[in-house]
Amino acid sequence: MPDIIGVAGMKRYAVFTAGFALAPMISGPFVVSMTGRASGLEWAHTITGFATVYLLILLLLKSVKNGEGRLPAAVALALGLLEAIPGVPRLHAAVSPVLFATLAWAVMALSSEQETAEQETAGQETARRKSRWIFVLPALVLLPIFYGVGYRHQTSGIVPHLGAALTVAGVLLIFCKAMNERHPANKKLRRACNITIAAVLFQIAFGVAAFIIRLLEIEGGLWLAVARTAHITGAAPVLAASTELAIQYRRSV
Repeated sequence: MPDIIGVAGMKRYAVFTAGFALAPMISGPFVVSMTGRASGLEWAHTITGFATVYLLILLLLKSVKNGEGRLPAAVALALGLLEAIPGVPRLHAAVSPVLFATLAWAVMALSSEQETAEQETAGQETARRKSRWIFVLPALVLLPIFYGVGYRHQTSGIVPHLGAALTVAGVLLIFCKAMNERHPANKKLRRACNITIAAVLFQIAFGVAAFIIRLLEIEGGLWLAVARTAHITGAAPVLAASTELAIQYRRSV
């Protein structure tokens, strides 16, 4: 049986690692958006990026020692190493939100190990298998992320990114509203729905702000840097929230 105290400590460490991973995610697009005027922050982005890799290594070692959460920890470390490859900015930008979502998955996995072991029955396991389709939701979130990376690196236009973003946002908002109405007593599922709604609205708001500022041809300014950084970084919480939503939905079947 897993050490409950050890698992609780691992969960706290995974939460810390996920929070720390936001530092290079925020500093990176801000430095790029300021077109060289924030070069003083570039060293901080590099240092926090490598520090995140070391935190991921320790997370994997802890998961191996405790026998819990090894898969998400291993995936997170692989993504962290992939993100650290120099000279591939598109890969770096695309992997970053996936890494954060994987750390959120690690936290969710650690918080459910004992509960799953105690409560799961054969019927529940069958229902969980049938509900795997729900992971289409976080998979859909990857579409606007990848189109957004293409738009920022001038390999695709704004229309594919905008179309994918609005479509996925609509699907998430409608699904969350439906789940809130159908499961009013399920606090965990409703919490996941509300977090997803907040993350989507945040993403839309700063995406529109960045688009309007660019239409006004205010390039390289602080306001554009803040709006772009918030919008780019906001993709990670949306992906993480949709992942948590999928996991909580499966547990509610």
